[in-house]
Amino acid sequence: MTTGAEQGTQPSLAGFSGDTTVSPPRGYEHRMREDVAVLDTWLCDYISRPHPQLRRKGAVCPFVPAALQADALRASFHYEISGKDPDELHDLLEEELVAFMRRLAEDSLDSLVVVLPDLAEDGYAALDDAHARLKDTAVAGGAMIGQFHAACDERSVRNDGFRVSRSPLPLLAIRHMASHDILFLHELPHWFAAYRDRFGTQFAEGRIREPLMLGMYAAAERRHVRRKES
Repeated sequence: MTTGAEQGTQPSLAGFSGDTTVSPPRGYEHRMREDVAVLDTWLCDYISRPHPQLRRKGAVCPFVPAALQADALRASFHYEISGKDPDELHDLLEEELVAFMRRLAEDSLDSLVVVLPDLAEDGYAALDDAHARLKDTAVAGGAMIGQFHAACDERSVRNDGFRVSRSPLPLLAIRHMASHDILFLHELPHWFAAYRDRFGTQFAEGRIREPLMLGMYAAAERRHVRRKES
C-alpha cells in the first residue's frame, strides 16, 4: 500500500465534492464548507502523515493516503444527530455500513467517513457503543470500522499511551479489511476466522513478514484454531 503524496501535495477531500453527501440536503451549505475544510485538514495533516508516538514508520492510517490518491474516499455528513437517541445513531450508522458493504469489492480502496458534526460531547459514548455493536457485522462482511471523536480512548497498537483516534469532528470511518488488520482482529475467534479466510494464504506463503503481525497471527491461530481442532 502506498504512503500517499509527498508533503505539500497531499490530495484534498475538497476535490471530492461529487462524492460528498449531506443530510438534511438543505440549510447546511455554509457549515458544510467549514466542516469539509476541517475534515480535509485532519485527513491530510494527521491521518495521512507519520506520528512519533506511533512507534512505527508510515501514516497514522496507511489506508487513507492511498484512498485519497485513488479518489476512493467518500464523505457522508449527517447534521442534527446529537447522540441523545442512541438507537437513532446506531440505526443511521448501520444503514451507512450495510450500504457500503453492498458495494464492497476485493482489494478495493473504497472508504467512507460518516461525519456527525452535531454529535455533542455527551453523545460520544453512544458513538463508541454503536461502533462496538456494529463491529461484528462489519468484520463478517469484510469491512473495518473505527470511531473517532475529541475524547476517543482508542489506543495505538504499539504505544498504549497514545490515543490515536482523536478527531476534531465526530465520525465513523468505514473501509475494506486489509492485511494489517490482524492487529485489530486477533482477539475474538469469529473476528480471526473472518480475517484468516481472507489473508491466511498470505501468511502461509510467507508474503507477510512484519514481526508483530506474524506474532499476532500465530498466537491467534494457536488460540482459536488449533485449540478448537484438538
